[in-house]
Amino acid sequence: MSLLRAGPNVRRVDPTPPPLLAIEYRIGPDADAVRLVRGQVRALLQDHGFAPSKVEAVLLGLDEVVMNACWHGEAARQVEPVEMVVQVHADRLVLEVRDRGAFVARDGHAKEAATLPDDDAESGRGLFLIHATMDEASFSPREGGGTVVRLVKRR
Repeated sequence: MSLLRAGPNVRRVDPTPPPLLAIEYRIGPDADAVRLVRGQVRALLQDHGFAPSKVEAVLLGLDEVVMNACWHGEAARQVEPVEMVVQVHADRLVLEVRDRGAFVARDGHAKEAATLPDDDAESGRGLFLIHATMDEASFSPREGGGTVVRLVKRR
């Protein structure tokens, strides 16, 4: 019996194909900047054949994440902009939003815990909207401090 060993010139095959397109943004806490990015993401999704209902769902979820990151993730103090990566794959869209605000681990980040608050509540709808509009949403601490939110919307 002989064993095959991989030599230094053997490349491993990544089972996940690379995205068709990837764009990186750095967003300041300016409403005009957020609107500009939102418009570009809308056009990108439309150009890549996402259904209108999926485009609107993505934009609603994305608005919640980006606005929260801008106002609570140190960008509001002009310390560091929010970073966002948009990846269009053949079967899905992947959005990653990174900020330098303090990461707060909450059970409420889980889809099961993200409930709609009472009608008179002044806040608390963001996580509900994110989970309601996206197929996947994860929240994790960012290396060096901050938060990473990863959103996935399948076609």
